[in-house]
Amino acid sequence: MASDDFFRLVRSWLSVYLPRSRRLSPHTIRSYKTALNTLLTYLREARGLDLAQVSFDAIDCATISGFTGWLLDTQHLSASSANQRLAAIKSFLSYCAQEDPALVAIWLSIKQVRPARVPGRAPDALSVPAVEALIKAPGQQTRRGLRDTTIILLLFDAAARVQEALDLRIADIDTTAGHGRIVLTGKGQKSRIIPIMDKTCRHLDQYISAFHGDTPQPEALLFYTSRAGGRQQMSQDNITYLLNKHAVTARPDCPELPERIHAHQLRHARAMQMLRAGVPLPHIKEFLGHANIATTSIYASADNQMVRQAIQRAAGTTPDLASIWKGDDDLILQLAGLK
Repeated sequence: MASDDFFRLVRSWLSVYLPRSRRLSPHTIRSYKTALNTLLTYLREARGLDLAQVSFDAIDCATISGFTGWLLDTQHLSASSANQRLAAIKSFLSYCAQEDPALVAIWLSIKQVRPARVPGRAPDALSVPAVEALIKAPGQQTRRGLRDTTIILLLFDAAARVQEALDLRIADIDTTAGHGRIVLTGKGQKSRIIPIMDKTCRHLDQYISAFHGDTPQPEALLFYTSRAGGRQQMSQDNITYLLNKHAVTARPDCPELPERIHAHQLRHARAMQMLRAGVPLPHIKEFLGHANIATTSIYASADNQMVRQAIQRAAGTTPDLASIWKGDDDLILQLAGLK
């Protein structure tokens, strides 16, 4: 098939199908667009194809398998990130197969490409002392300090994904004492109501008064940056920058703060705190906005691993037990169940 056919379907997928039929968020669509651009980069660098040469004839099982390996080995993406790119490509080709039956064979071939194996690991949650040190670091003597404190506190208290927090509008906030809550809109445009602490409500009231005035507009973005005299949505990079800036300030008094901080560590910390407080996993699942409780179960596994490590450390201080694997040959065979 011609290159025109490939890029025509790319355009209709990104500009019509995803936003109108699937009603996906702009953030998710940007992620899909990134995956396609990365595939084009691979075809250019690894296969020597110019954009004008890219067509469905260049896409087969071997190509996409090579693409996944290239993401891991050359681009040094994590397995989960590489799998996200792969899933986006598969989603695009599934759409293409629906639009043109001649592409069904390509879709069925690519569907067989296996995702990279993701090694199991515990979530990198911040400790409670680290969270407290990070919240205190900005101070509240300046407007920016008040803003940063509010952002960090809200990310932790609501266990919000960073984009969920950046998408918040004034209308999503209720700071009524004893009944404070926010409405977060997560993946798949699914909304959930999250209760927040009175302390967080007080910080939000102060922040809104300082940054939105006495009559805040309900549809105004809660957090914003000012550029060229206008207000724009803060980026995830803004959040990462301010977290790491304040971590540098807090680290001398709290050495357990890691060298690199990202917003998801606050979400992990809140989930671990709730688990240890006895909140059932199904409730934590709803709080975090997980689609599957298997995703939430990783926190229980992480907590069990921490207990196991603590037991191992404690065992290091106990005297060694006498070995049972000593004695004559008959006794050893009997103990081993071989006789």
